[in-house]
Amino acid sequence: MVPSFAGCHVLEIGCGEGRVTRKYARDAARVIAIDTDAEGISELRRELPFVDARVVGLHDLELPPHSVDIVVFAWSL
Repeated sequence: MVPSFAGCHVLEIGCGEGRVTRKYARDAARVIAIDTDAEGISELRRELPFVDARVVGLHDLELPPHSVDIVVFAWSL
């Protein structure tokens, strides 16, 4: 079962080109998608320009406390 992302602020870690992002981004209130792969982020930005896609690693990401409702960590091991 896939949870509802409707109205949620989502952080996706290791988003790549957005394979998982595409499945929920239109329902979410806001999506921050991060990856260290600049090429993947570039592709994601072209396809989903409303997503805040960033070339950054998790350890360098700065967000205010309690600024996301859901963290997606699907393809990052």
